[in-house]
Amino acid sequence: MSVGADRRERARVAFFRAFLPLLLAAIAVAEWAVVARLLARAGLPAPWPAHLVAPPAVWVANRLIAKRLRTTTTRPAWLRAYTAFAFTSVFCGVVLLAATLVWAAIRVGTLPVAALRSGLVDAGGLARHFDAVVDAVLVGVAALFAGGYTVGQRRLTVTRLRVPVRGLPPALAGFRIVHLSDVHVGQHLERAELAAHVARVNALAPDLVCITGDLVDRADGCAVGFPVLAGLRARHGVVVTLGNHDHAAGADAVASALRALTPFTVLRDGRTDVVVGDARLAVVGLDDVGRDWARGVPEHPALDGLVAGVPPGTPLLVLTHRPDCFPHAARRGAAVVLAGHTHGGQIGLPGRGRVRNLAELVTPYDRGVFREGDATLVVSRGLGFTGQRIRLFTPREIGVLELEPA
Repeated sequence: MSVGADRRERARVAFFRAFLPLLLAAIAVAEWAVVARLLARAGLPAPWPAHLVAPPAVWVANRLIAKRLRTTTTRPAWLRAYTAFAFTSVFCGVVLLAATLVWAAIRVGTLPVAALRSGLVDAGGLARHFDAVVDAVLVGVAALFAGGYTVGQRRLTVTRLRVPVRGLPPALAGFRIVHLSDVHVGQHLERAELAAHVARVNALAPDLVCITGDLVDRADGCAVGFPVLAGLRARHGVVVTLGNHDHAAGADAVASALRALTPFTVLRDGRTDVVVGDARLAVVGLDDVGRDWARGVPEHPALDGLVAGVPPGTPLLVLTHRPDCFPHAARRGAAVVLAGHTHGGQIGLPGRGRVRNLAELVTPYDRGVFREGDATLVVSRGLGFTGQRIRLFTPREIGVLELEPA
């Protein structure tokens, strides 16, 4: 790694380490900015000392709330409403910051406005029109997020995909894999809803079910969720790898609970073979390794050793929570790589030919299907939620893959 690349990587590591504390501070400032805007529009402008006192006070309150969220699985209605307002305020705060910068550019003449320069409107009239536009944008953002917290978070897509595999044995043609990821049993996903997902998967008649990590947020979620997950049925069983949330909850405890409460095969840097007639499918499961909480490693340290034992001509399926090692797996002969972690960004906006989303800030493999040579990567949008129970242009996903000869 060059000196410049090393410095950039250290800067990225420092940013991701500081991200959550910075986010908490940004939320406090944004919340107050939104409240101050609402007060001003109601004819009750906040006195200037309030702008100094309120953000730190909100920050302290948010820290206490964040501590409660980490130590309890209960989330009363008032807390859900407050956290939704706080999260929405971040994006409204971005709108207000952009509006402030644009208006400052207009006032100093950096951004010329023809109507103002020609005298068609005065500064006061322009300010009123500008405020009306900003208010409309804020209402639009709030409406989008309200939809994400209501209709959006209930949407679930069953994505069907035919995956070409070079040299696929005839016995494996049509082999059906159901892919789940990021279940996140806990505050946002309870037993009854999880049981409905299990029934949906079983109705798809899978040959193999693969779960690529983040089953729980806390260790106590194992006893709640795993007996329900144990109801998953597939002709050749269920294979599970762990994610970063499972490691945060205690990887050994989560793996032990899986083995005790389910019949699943748990792969932590391990391999199992699925035998269909005279054909064999090698399945490698990689334990979660990350450069930080957001980004995975481009080369997984266990992959080469696991792949070395795969017989020549045997199709290779790699399960990894984070998708960043896809090029490494492709170079080592993987036919299919399944991953999650990103939730598809959980929040996105339609763009040219694709949904632009927050996961793009973390990895180039944000959601959907990617191909490199003969290898195919499928990144699931996930079944659960992180942080907030919201989905905006990013429905939850159950993936159904059928293997076919290339």
